[in-house]
Amino acid sequence: MRIAYTNQDTDMSFYKRRYTEGTMITSWGDTLPLRYTEVRANITGMLADIKVIQKFENNLNKNIEAVYVFPLPCDSAVNALEIKIGERIIKGVIKEREEARRNYEEARDEGKKAGLLEQERENIFTMSVANIEHGQEILVTLTYYETVKYEDGEYEFVFPMTITPKYIDKDQVKDSDRISPPVEKRLAGREVNLFINLDARFPLGEVKSPTHLLYIEEKGENIRHIQFAKEGELPNKDFILKYSSSGEQLETSITCYRKEFKPGTFMLHVTPKMDYGPDEMVKREIVFVMDRSGSMGGQPMDQAKKALKACLRTLRSGDTFSVIVFDDRIEYLDSRSIEFNDTNLLKADRYIESTRARGGTDILLAMEAALKLPANKLYVRQIVFLTDGAVGNEEFVLHEIKKSLGKSRVFTFGIGPSVNRLLLDGMAEMGRGTARYITFEENIEEAIQKFSNQTSFPILTDILLEWKDASVADMYPVKIPDLYFGHVLYTVGRFHSSGKATAILKAMTGGGEFRQEIEIDLPDESTEYPLIETIWARKRIDALLKKMGEKPKEKHEIRDEIIGIAMRYSLMSPYTSLVAVEEGDDDEEQKEKKEIMRVDVPSMVPEGLNRDAFRSRLNLQYAPYDPAVAKYQRTSPPVRSAGRPMSAIINIKRDDSSGPVLMRRAIMSEECPSPGPSAFQKDPFPAPSAGKEVFTGGAIYSRAPRPFTDPAFSTLPPADKMDEAENEKGIVWEESGPLSFECEEDFDESPVSPETQVCEMKSGEKITPEMIDLTFKYLVRNQNADGSWSKEVLEEKKVISTSMALLAFIKEGHTGKAGNYIPHVSRAIYFIQSHIDNLSGMALALSTMVFIEIFKLSDKKKERKDAEKAIAILKDNLYKFKNPTEKTFASLAVKSAVTSGLMSEEELPETDKWLSEGKDSAKMISTIEKMDDIISLFLCVISGDEGLINFSVDLLINHYVRGGPQEGSINIFELNPVDTTAQGIFVLCQNRNLYENRNA
Repeated sequence: MRIAYTNQDTDMSFYKRRYTEGTMITSWGDTLPLRYTEVRANITGMLADIKVIQKFENNLNKNIEAVYVFPLPCDSAVNALEIKIGERIIKGVIKEREEARRNYEEARDEGKKAGLLEQERENIFTMSVANIEHGQEILVTLTYYETVKYEDGEYEFVFPMTITPKYIDKDQVKDSDRISPPVEKRLAGREVNLFINLDARFPLGEVKSPTHLLYIEEKGENIRHIQFAKEGELPNKDFILKYSSSGEQLETSITCYRKEFKPGTFMLHVTPKMDYGPDEMVKREIVFVMDRSGSMGGQPMDQAKKALKACLRTLRSGDTFSVIVFDDRIEYLDSRSIEFNDTNLLKADRYIESTRARGGTDILLAMEAALKLPANKLYVRQIVFLTDGAVGNEEFVLHEIKKSLGKSRVFTFGIGPSVNRLLLDGMAEMGRGTARYITFEENIEEAIQKFSNQTSFPILTDILLEWKDASVADMYPVKIPDLYFGHVLYTVGRFHSSGKATAILKAMTGGGEFRQEIEIDLPDESTEYPLIETIWARKRIDALLKKMGEKPKEKHEIRDEIIGIAMRYSLMSPYTSLVAVEEGDDDEEQKEKKEIMRVDVPSMVPEGLNRDAFRSRLNLQYAPYDPAVAKYQRTSPPVRSAGRPMSAIINIKRDDSSGPVLMRRAIMSEECPSPGPSAFQKDPFPAPSAGKEVFTGGAIYSRAPRPFTDPAFSTLPPADKMDEAENEKGIVWEESGPLSFECEEDFDESPVSPETQVCEMKSGEKITPEMIDLTFKYLVRNQNADGSWSKEVLEEKKVISTSMALLAFIKEGHTGKAGNYIPHVSRAIYFIQSHIDNLSGMALALSTMVFIEIFKLSDKKKERKDAEKAIAILKDNLYKFKNPTEKTFASLAVKSAVTSGLMSEEELPETDKWLSEGKDSAKMISTIEKMDDIISLFLCVISGDEGLINFSVDLLINHYVRGGPQEGSINIFELNPVDTTAQGIFVLCQNRNLYENRNA
């Protein structure tokens, strides 16, 4: 999404990087910077080897112990720790947790350099570094392995950077102090940088990040070197990298590791070869549960509202739905599920919009409320959670949910810059659903489309993987979860045989049993991917931890087995830690003991979150390990707002002197109350904010931006000097939306909101795939509950607009079983099916064309039956077609039926005559004043007259809206934009199709 390409050589040296001035403020005013964090990832195929380097520096006049609580991916296999002090390197070793802690504390008390890495949760770790001397720099490096996620044709790598402060129930969370680092009050200068060597092992297509601006170097068709394009990135949001193949999508992939004469380890990915989608629509009751707690304040709340509204628009006719909002209390849209229709949709929209963030995060209470809603046994219940998952009692929540879930399926939507993937993945896995995550910069509509494709139906259930001619054991996950649209089967395991083998995939589908055989060659020896063995060991530990929860009586035996595996593979676990201790001779004179002070590294509030929501955390104090130095307890310093927005597509050389354009200024009042209550208090109270100037970036940029000439900005320093200036002037930056370098129009220099800026189309401009997709998204946002795209009252007119929109969707490859808009297209098809028996004239002809085109793409029995039924009705009603326009569409339907083999031309000999008369009736119109004029433009497009075609297309394109809430619509004065867009995009797609055919 945000990519800068370059052919220049990139400096990948960690030690030559520029460092930013200090960060951590102690209660007596001295500073201790955690100066820098660097992430180095090598991604090869589906495997990732990651090193995280943390640079600590002590500017205090006494030795310190630095304690840093930080996140890692919840499925990371952490297996190495190293501390570097000058030229000395101290290697970490794996030990049982209690022994590792004891070794570390003894070394610390003896004045030795030591480091300890402990696992608090599967996704939260604590790094302790002891005896950092005054003026000393220490580099701490940890290593972990993981697999790259693959879904719906896209690969994803995620590196979490900060922890959203959690809602803690101390009765359920006994170690709350270990997972709740203090929150930084002031944005410090500490920065993070990232370098990725990506070797996909296939030709790469698009490489993008929805979260950060990237600087990418192409090193061949399979390889990219990637780093942040902006120096000084703050670790206040998760980093996400997405990439795809320029060729075929993943079908079957197996990777093996095996030493000679030893058992081997494999990692298998399989994409089932089958036709997606059920023949019959399942009736669903969908319960939407939206988190309104204090941690959702700010951008997450806005994003959750947009996502929930978009989710509602993916429902089908016949579905019922509920909306529950929760913090530490529960509120309902209605006491029971209500029918999905336009009236209830409007009611839900208003209810959602009125929701405000407040209070704590009681997810278990919300789940209980969802399950207690009165159920209809004829409907499948799906529970959709929209939350950041900011709780500390994940294990308790998952255990309690499992006990009461029953047959309900659970889908989770992670909202925000730093979400609790451990909890949300666990809820989805337990509920036989899927988890999806939305960042602030990501296109919500695209994410919702993929999500709705999955909630429509699981494609495979009750999955088994059997083996023929192979000895395979210890496969994980133990129970393969249901597969949904776009998902692949993923498993790791051990094998003891070699040679040709067959993996047999068995499952159930909506249509019955499914079976697929996959031929595999198991090697005698293969040592290229040793990471697989470590990843398998981590999966085995995960499976044993789940077993421990299910069988508490076997806890001690399972614990011993986990420790044995972790020790063998040098893996972090709840019972093992990595410890690195400075070695010295036994007879060496004991070091002079110095006073040691513990300093906890504060966590950054994730970008876009309401900082006031966490003010009860801002003064959290941690007790030092030694009561004698309790007086040195620290309090966290104040914070400032998130850094400047960097959302842009850069196709030009980076220029550090570039300044912001079209900025707007707003003054925050001294008396202005806090926008939201504390995340950890049940009753909101106002808190005045400091009066500062807030400069909002994110306006529209042109390719040759002209500086904004408001004299109030005349003294702003260049962008690369803004950090220093902000501290002096009290200026903070807030992100209001993405910047764009894509529009080539000249804009007026007056400050205009980008939401209402419309870029008019030029005469002669061609319709592009991007423009068509924007139109589809507009139609999706404005689809009626019954599936139609029309505001007309008469049913036949609604069918005309809906059929024309459907034909445009189908031409671009979007059907009820394929493409990006499956639920919306399915609803529209169902709408037409329910009216086909009562249609006549143009509505009947267009509906018939829809069913014929669907059959041509699928060639399935059901689609053939629908098309044949429509053709039969059309033939029975042909005598009613009177005017040239109706006859033209009827002849087009017949032509389509003939080419698809559903009928012969002899059955309707007058088809060519009708089509010729329709083309001859085409005439030029200068303006569009009524819906019939758009039909006239279609006749011009198929007439073959270049002058008529170009004039008609230009006339429509002149009404195409670029920018603002109506973006993608074809907006004509005094006509309903939904109907004009539905019919207009059909005309434009038809012209594009004819244009491409002529060129071909």
